[in-house]
Amino acid sequence: MNNKIWIAWETQRRSLELANYLGCKLYIFDISGYLRYPVCILKTIPLLLFLKADIVFVQNPSIVLAALACFCTRITKTRLVVDRHSNFRLNKPQSGSFPIWLFMRFHYYSLRSADLTIVTNKFIADLVTKSNGKPVILPDKLPEFHNFNQVNLRGEINILYIASFGLDEPVREVIEAFSLLDMTNCCLYITGNYKKRSDYLPVKIPERVIFTAFIPENDYPGFLMESDIIIVLTKSDHCMLCGCYEAVSVGKPLITSNKIVLRDYFRGAFFVDNEPESIGSGIKTVLSDISGYTQKTLSMKNDIEQKWQTHYRNFLQNINSL
Repeated sequence: MNNKIWIAWETQRRSLELANYLGCKLYIFDISGYLRYPVCILKTIPLLLFLKADIVFVQNPSIVLAALACFCTRITKTRLVVDRHSNFRLNKPQSGSFPIWLFMRFHYYSLRSADLTIVTNKFIADLVTKSNGKPVILPDKLPEFHNFNQVNLRGEINILYIASFGLDEPVREVIEAFSLLDMTNCCLYITGNYKKRSDYLPVKIPERVIFTAFIPENDYPGFLMESDIIIVLTKSDHCMLCGCYEAVSVGKPLITSNKIVLRDYFRGAFFVDNEPESIGSGIKTVLSDISGYTQKTLSMKNDIEQKWQTHYRNFLQNINSL
């Protein structure tokens, strides 16, 4: 299949990497504000109905994009693959308000209607199967960083906590853990827009905690490269984290949450509970053997790359069977 297109309504590294690897022409409509959905729908419908692609890939989120693509490709008889790497409302209510009800209707419709649904792990694949969908497992490809800007971080030791200030992230706990360390030569950098949850933060923020806010794309790899440890945490179960892939890609010691899906895939990481004492203890342990945990990450990187190629070969077999 030579004519492949990939459509996304958000800019996410996963789509950028996979679309490039598959040789898809990529269309990203990353629009914010009240007109987001009308504008994205109007830009997407002509692609789905008139572009005559052999196969269409769409990113979910957005659930609206996935449902729209299912409807349009039914008309054109085009094969549709939905990259459903998240957006399953795990650990969240699945009934109640009208928006949740509507989400679940789109959810089941897209799972049943897509020719193939890409997921990141077996637990999610089983959910797709139970909904009468056809899943295929393909974790994120380790990203590659080129042509980025160098950055200078302030501390003798620098810890990067990759966060977006989502509800599943223990940001307060990380700051409290850092406060317990009492290390004057160490700085903690926290990514993301802290204003989204400023009321959740501790009243007293240590001087050596630095909120980066949004980091430009050309600067972000520099933060990864210059950090001594990278922390990526979630309170959610069965959730793969982009920051973990990024830490492994640059060969940095990784501290992440003690969740089954993360333990299974990122076996060379140091796992902690989402509590200040556990996080602080993890930081101390990794700092006591930076070189050792760096080697674990490099070994893990080689293992993940091999596993990804195995998943990718199986994924291509599923694509060809369409």
